[in-house]
Amino acid sequence: MRRRDVAATKSNLLRLREYFGFVRAGHELLEQKREVVLEELLDIYRESQQLRHEFEAELREAYATLAVALRTNGREAAEREALGAAGTDALRLRERSIMGVVLPLLELTISARPEPLTAPGWVSPAVAVVRRRMRALLPALVRLAEAEVAYRRLAVELQKTQRKVNALENIFIPEYRDTIRFIEQALEEKEREALFHLKRLKGRKAAEAGA
Repeated sequence: MRRRDVAATKSNLLRLREYFGFVRAGHELLEQKREVVLEELLDIYRESQQLRHEFEAELREAYATLAVALRTNGREAAEREALGAAGTDALRLRERSIMGVVLPLLELTISARPEPLTAPGWVSPAVAVVRRRMRALLPALVRLAEAEVAYRRLAVELQKTQRKVNALENIFIPEYRDTIRFIEQALEEKEREALFHLKRLKGRKAAEAGA
């Protein structure tokens, strides 16, 4: 039996019953949170797996195009094009909350037309295709980053919540339950002893009155 070291009094019994009610209510809330977080985690995991699969397939195609451009025009032309690409895209970070867990919301704004800084005619068609393919990967990359960060945060929160649930189930709830039961039994025993002594006292007085 695991119980708290408190005196077996009615005031302690009332106090422990009140605390025990709070503990059980907290346990129910944590179980609800665990279920919500777990459901969201599984949804995001499936989404991230699909996004990663699609992104890696597109990335392999982009690298294949890059390999062709390197063989055709050389590394110097590709590097010159990469350095000459204008950075007009924008990424905005917002947030949403799932049971207190802050998850990212990323909004990517891509310029309608990329503006190369190199002079006309300097860039080969093959290298230009590489740039277009790489830019086309940005939305998928942003969605994947958003999903994987959300997955990691939810996984950490799920572990924390599970530890709290385990602590309540294995430590605090048994402690309060056993302590309450112990005090109830101790008070019942005291009441029986008091009743027994009262009956003896009444019997003694009755015997003395009849003598």
